[in-house]
Amino acid sequence: METGLSMFNGAKAMFYCHDTFGLGHLRRTLTLAKHLQISAPDLSQLIVTGSPIANRFAYPEGTDYVKLPSVTKNDLGVYEPRSLPGSDISSVRNMRQDILLAAATHFQPDFFIVDHAPGGLQGEAIATLRHLKASFPDTKLIVGLRDIMDDAETVRRCWEREGVYELFDDLYDLIFVYGNRNFYDVVHEYGLSATAAEKTRFVGYLGREPGSRSRAEIHASLDMQTDKLVVVTAGGGGDGRTLFDAMLRDLQIRDQKDFDCLIVGGPLLSESDQSDFRTRLGGRGNVHFLDFTDDLPSYIGAADAVISMGGYNTVCEILSLNRPSIIVPRVMPRQEQLIRATVLSGHGLVQMLHPHDLEPERLLTSTQELLAAPAMPRRVLTLDGLANVTSELDSLMHLSAPSLIARRA
Repeated sequence: METGLSMFNGAKAMFYCHDTFGLGHLRRTLTLAKHLQISAPDLSQLIVTGSPIANRFAYPEGTDYVKLPSVTKNDLGVYEPRSLPGSDISSVRNMRQDILLAAATHFQPDFFIVDHAPGGLQGEAIATLRHLKASFPDTKLIVGLRDIMDDAETVRRCWEREGVYELFDDLYDLIFVYGNRNFYDVVHEYGLSATAAEKTRFVGYLGREPGSRSRAEIHASLDMQTDKLVVVTAGGGGDGRTLFDAMLRDLQIRDQKDFDCLIVGGPLLSESDQSDFRTRLGGRGNVHFLDFTDDLPSYIGAADAVISMGGYNTVCEILSLNRPSIIVPRVMPRQEQLIRATVLSGHGLVQMLHPHDLEPERLLTSTQELLAAPAMPRRVLTLDGLANVTSELDSLMHLSAPSLIARRA
C-alpha cells in the first residue's frame, strides 16, 4: 500500500457523533479529524454532533460542524431534550434525523464515519446510512467502536433489539475498533457474524500528541507550592463528583504538603458543584481547581501522577504520555470503564481503585504510594490507531479511485 495520502486531496469526510452524555464521542471525532487534516490538508470535513458544548472546541482547518438539538438522560435513564422545554423526545429525535440526512445529502461525503452508536440515537442515523448506500454508492460507510462498549451480555441484547447486526452485515463497509484485540476481542465478545468480522479492523488505541505547554509552563501557571503535581480529572465531569469528593475529603482530613493537586472539573460539571468544590479548597495554596481546558494533555504531561475515571479519551492521553496513574472507573450504568481499567491494570499499564473502595484516606494514601514508588520502566503501549485509520481510508480511496475521480470532475 502506498504511504502517501494524495488520494485524500479534495475528498470529503463526514462524521456523526450522537453525544448525549459526556464528551467522549466528540473528542474522539476531533482527534480523528485533526489527524486526517494534517495528513491531507485539502480534505474537507463536516462533523454532525449533538454535544451541548460543541462551540467550545477548536476545529482543524477545512472543518465545520452542524449542531444537532441536544438530548440527555433523566434520572430514570430515559432520553429527553436537554434545552427545548415543551418538546418531546420523539419530535427532537425526528428533527435530528432530518438534519443529519439533509447534511449528508448536500455534502455528499466520500466517507461517512459514525462514532460508537451504529444506528445513532434511537436509530436516527439509519435513514442517512440507507440513503447514502442507495443514492451515493461510492460513499464508504464506516463505524468506529471503542475498545470496549459494555459487558458482552448487555451489548448483545442491545444490538439485537436495535438491529445493529443487520447494519454491520448489510450497510457498513468497515468496522473500526479503536483498541487492541489481545486486550478485548469485540468480534468474539459481542458475537459479530462472519460477514461483519471480515469488515472489522482492530486499528489500535488512538494515541494523542503532547500538549502545547511544557511542564515548567504548567507549574508556573498554577503557582505551584511543591515540586510535584497530581492531576485529578473525570473527563467531561458530568459524573465526576464521586472522584472529586473523595480527593477533597482526603485532603481535608490530612493536610499534606507533599504535592500540589489540580482538580480539572470538566465543562459538564454543574455550576453548583464547581462552586462547592472551590469553597472546599479552603484557601490552601497547593490545591487548585480548573473548570475546563481544551489542552488537558499539557496538564497530564506535567503531572507526576494522574488520578482519573476510566473514559476512553482520558485513558488514551494518560497512556500516550506514559504517566503513572490510578483509574477509578465508573461502574454504573455501564461496565465499560470497569472492564477497561481491569484489562489495562492486568497488563501493568495503570493501577485501578474500585469506587466502592474509596473509604476515607484511601485515595490519598494510594496517591502518595504511587508518587513514592521508585522510578521503574513502565510498559509502554503502542498507540498507533490514528496512523492505521488513515492507512485503511487510504486503501479504500485507492480501491475506489476511478469512481471518486469522476465524482469530483
